[in-house]
Amino acid sequence: MFNYDQKYVELNKIPRYLQIKYELQKFLAENNWSFEKAIPSEQELAATYDVSIGTVRKAVEGLVEEGVLIKHQGKGTFLKHPAFVESSIVRFYLRNAKEGKPETPIGEVKCVKSVQANPKINQLLGEPAERELIYLERIRSVDDKVIVSDKIWLSPEKFGELRNLKPEQFENLLYPFYFKQCGQLVVSAKEQMTILLSHNDTYLTDGQEKTVIKVCRAAKGLDGSIIEYRESYGLAEDFYYETIIT
Repeated sequence: MFNYDQKYVELNKIPRYLQIKYELQKFLAENNWSFEKAIPSEQELAATYDVSIGTVRKAVEGLVEEGVLIKHQGKGTFLKHPAFVESSIVRFYLRNAKEGKPETPIGEVKCVKSVQANPKINQLLGEPAERELIYLERIRSVDDKVIVSDKIWLSPEKFGELRNLKPEQFENLLYPFYFKQCGQLVVSAKEQMTILLSHNDTYLTDGQEKTVIKVCRAAKGLDGSIIEYRESYGLAEDFYYETIIT
């Protein structure tokens, strides 16, 4: 049996299985649960939360469907290693190599610093309205050409270790780096895309006003809260989109 904090049961207005789903995410996040350690069994969870095994099973299946957990036959249920695929905007701006295969952009952090609070972003990240945030500027390039410019805001409580790093100490992919440095695991994200007819970006537009694609992303951690907000910009002239409907 594992220790359980009753404060996570104050969710009386939603179905019980969704409460369990939320509470289990919080428990795993706050206990820095290992990928190698199975989560408590359905019987243990049912006893802890005082619900039926069917209710627990529905909550666990929901987390499996969302890619948070994975089941291994005969071994149990575990946290799932994220694929750490970069933003879908990368797919939009892939360049074809000579062999006809796509080339993945290389990420490079250009600056990391503390910035003044932004009311909307602070609220999104669950931070007090006046608290400073950690801010990153990052580019993604192919053949030395910048194709994506990222502006990223992070919680100082969860990512404080990053303030002591130099830009060159960051790795190509940020999400595995977040996990390695700060123990923050990104498990899902929501993106919204818009077109800006006139936008000037230091890294992307060479000081000129150009039409760009803007993708806003809110990335969620293991406990379901938003832990990263980013705005990604790419030139509209390079925009490419493909979808297959079957």
